[in-house]
Amino acid sequence: MRNYRKLEKLYAKIPEIECKGLCHPSCSIVPAAKIEIQRAKGRMGGKNPFSPVNAKMASENGTIPSCAALKDKRCSIYTARPAICRLYGVAEGLECHFGCVPKKKLSRQEANALIREIEQL
Repeated sequence: MRNYRKLEKLYAKIPEIECKGLCHPSCSIVPAAKIEIQRAKGRMGGKNPFSPVNAKMASENGTIPSCAALKDKRCSIYTARPAICRLYGVAEGLECHFGCVPKKKLSRQEANALIREIEQL
């Protein structure tokens, strides 16, 4: 549980963004740290929504893999979503293409540093 508190403190460094809820077509298989996968699995009844198996099945069907946490065009594990999802729209290089604007923008270096810290938990 101590690592979850550390994770939340790192997430708190990510600026807020008012989401219009239009980015669901972008929700695909994403990289996540072990601790983030653990949390997501807890919310998904033990299923890993970021599993490469989902991506393989989608590619075999000729479709773009979507995140298994996506339900009715919304993230069903929003409060447990990984850093990469939280950084969408607020980090340089991950700009929102749907007009959502963050309160503050993170540089690539700041975003990468956060991800590295999360991966070490």
